[in-house]
Amino acid sequence: MTIDYIDFIRDLVIDLLAIYIFAFVIFYRRYGDRDMTIMLGLLNLFLFTIVITMTMTEFTLAAGFALFALLSIISLRSVAISKIEVGYLLGAITLGLVNGISIHDYLLLFLCNVVILGGTWVLDAKWLMKQTMEVDVTLDEITSADLKDRAKLAERVQALHGLPVLYVGVEKFNAKKGSVRLSARLRLD
Repeated sequence: MTIDYIDFIRDLVIDLLAIYIFAFVIFYRRYGDRDMTIMLGLLNLFLFTIVITMTMTEFTLAAGFALFALLSIISLRSVAISKIEVGYLLGAITLGLVNGISIHDYLLLFLCNVVILGGTWVLDAKWLMKQTMEVDVTLDEITSADLKDRAKLAERVQALHGLPVLYVGVEKFNAKKGSVRLSARLRLD
């Protein structure tokens, strides 16, 4: 099999430009998380290298299964990452895959990158949706009758945190102590 190094360089340049926009321009400027930004870039680069190797060489099915087994060893379960970070992680993986499979239709390749980058920029824009945060709150002097009035619980949480409450959920009620543990979503203004 002959390797087309021009295609390799083209795909690498496209991928590096896409991950730069994705990780550094969009993610880092919004969250300032250096570690996550580096992880997004490295994960994309490593995945790109694996995919480009698989598509440009005689990569057998057995080698593919061995690679899958090796990649499945990697576990992020010990690291707590947010839902947004998971989304960005999947975006970095997608960019690596799309740009690494040597798509020869340049318009399709361009459109795939525009959809991923543009979609990320729009969906994570502060002007589209207000930012929120989830908090766990314990309130004392609560009766079982108070649990039925969610508006009153929301008022107490708002008084405690000084932020508008979008949602209040009861996690655990202790009738003996007269306390309740709540999960609340607050809007950051």
